[in-house]
Amino acid sequence: MKKLGFTLAEVLITLVIIGVIAAMTVPTLMNNTNAQEYRSALKKAIAGLNQALTLNYALEGLSAQDYSTGTALVTDVFKRRMSVIEGDTSFTSTGCAGSDVFTTADGMMFCVTGFSSAQNDAQGSICDSYNTTGCVSGATEANPAPSANIWIDVNGVKKPNQPTTNSSRPRDIYQATIYAQKVVPYGAPTQGVMYEKGTDGAN
Repeated sequence: MKKLGFTLAEVLITLVIIGVIAAMTVPTLMNNTNAQEYRSALKKAIAGLNQALTLNYALEGLSAQDYSTGTALVTDVFKRRMSVIEGDTSFTSTGCAGSDVFTTADGMMFCVTGFSSAQNDAQGSICDSYNTTGCVSGATEANPAPSANIWIDVNGVKKPNQPTTNSSRPRDIYQATIYAQKVVPYGAPTQGVMYEKGTDGAN
């Protein structure tokens, strides 16, 4: 009885075709996986910062408005209300360093910079209790978030350590703005990743 099978040439051609298809699809799948991981981590980071502010206000009656410096806010709120561990205090890609940098137990790294509060309840004042203006120098009711004042590296010291400048190609560093009782994503790239919109461009 004659046995039928594949020739060596047929097997090799099939393997080559499979290899080409894999080479074309695997990088796309990996990029999509990384993008989804960054997106989920960003949402977790923003939620954690908001929970810290909410908890501090519930327990102490103090919002971000009540702190005169970013260092005081980090020390008294974020380091006390989040699972912070001792870690690297350099955030080299953004120039952040020192006491305003902290790392959480899940490996995320944060840096508060440019924080300001007029410590005034009047609506429109910097870091007002109405959450209409950010806790950022130069904030006004007309321009409530002139800049970001917290950087978030969702995977800490792991690479790529690059700021996200395009929401369709997320990286691991994002920006947000602190208000008296909330933290919101800053800039079109971070907002696009956070809310899964296709907004591009720099801040």
